[in-house]
Amino acid sequence: MPSRVFRDRIVFDESYKPRKLLVRDMEASLLISRYKARLEEISGFTDVSLIYGSIGRVGIGKTTVAWYVGKNLEDITRRIGVNFKSIYINTFGAPTLHQILSIIADQLNLNISVRGSSAIEVLKAIVDHLYIRDTFTLITLDEFQSLLLSPKISDDDLYTLLRVYEEIPSKDGISRVSFLLVASDHRVMSYMRERIPQIESQIGFRIHLKAYTSSELKTILLQRAEEGLEPGVWDDYYLDMIADYFGEDKGGDGSARKAILALRMAAEIAEAKGAMRIEESHVRRALSEYALAYIPLDELRSLSTHEILILLALTNEIIEKGEWTTTGDLKIKYEELSQHYGEAPRGHTQFHTYIKNLSTLGLIDLKPSSKGMRGRTSIIRLPPEMPADRVKEVLESILLDRLKQRS
Repeated sequence: MPSRVFRDRIVFDESYKPRKLLVRDMEASLLISRYKARLEEISGFTDVSLIYGSIGRVGIGKTTVAWYVGKNLEDITRRIGVNFKSIYINTFGAPTLHQILSIIADQLNLNISVRGSSAIEVLKAIVDHLYIRDTFTLITLDEFQSLLLSPKISDDDLYTLLRVYEEIPSKDGISRVSFLLVASDHRVMSYMRERIPQIESQIGFRIHLKAYTSSELKTILLQRAEEGLEPGVWDDYYLDMIADYFGEDKGGDGSARKAILALRMAAEIAEAKGAMRIEESHVRRALSEYALAYIPLDELRSLSTHEILILLALTNEIIEKGEWTTTGDLKIKYEELSQHYGEAPRGHTQFHTYIKNLSTLGLIDLKPSSKGMRGRTSIIRLPPEMPADRVKEVLESILLDRLKQRS
């Protein structure tokens, strides 16, 4: 039986990208103009630009802007008869140079065995492929800060990737690769300065995206409601309620992702109750019970096994003791869990590297301890919108899947 509430549920999926960008359109247009100008230059298409947000801020449009830029460049180049390919890579799930090159080769339909080849051989094959087909490409590296924090990729690898045409010039001297870096941590520039200062100094365009205001969220929610809900199901008043709840200027965290989820949940509650319209009680329940229970499944699945063990230890600590715990107590619990799952616990330095990465990704809240506590330590918790019991279930499921694969 067709839904009387939803016109198209896909509109509310996290992976859905709107055809028209109503907010962040100015930032996207600036990037599109910059890359388009590079395409028109005799020397070819070579540029490194950066989109970045603030620590722990999710759902503020970084990935959406990057996707929109790539899609529009594909449309523009198609109209003017230029061969162009936009490539997107979430580097959190591809933390090594070989994994990144494998995705690039796959999206270019390049017939080469990446596993049995050196990085330079694969890069040369990519450069030759683009030269032979006279094709230009924009490579978006999302969650770029995770690469800079990863021990799995060297400084030389990072430099070689981002300055590929210095290492492997094209046969006709025309550069055909540009990069768009996307980071969720404003400290990305200092990370780059430490690891690849040559690249940091050559970034041509930097865009800092701030959290959405309630007015911006209202615009986004209105677009999703018009595309995804049946006419007459929703009122502007309820969109305002959700936008004000999450709007950064009204005390929220400015996340469009959470606001869209709350609207979807309100619609699903209305549908489950057989209502013809979304009512205030549906919205209030969505905000209190659903929108605050955000589980970032893709990010959790992309974590290393030891990062998952640390998060699982944290959920156990929260369930047993309350909201906050110390990093010292967490490390003890992590070591116990590691042994339980047959993993050798990592040392002090690596443990704190994992903590730093989890904090950067917004998967934990970390702050210095109060003055009354002995020694220098930090206290740590899950973000309020991530309920410990549900996160625990997800993490245990991921670990069980990995154990099955290993056996």
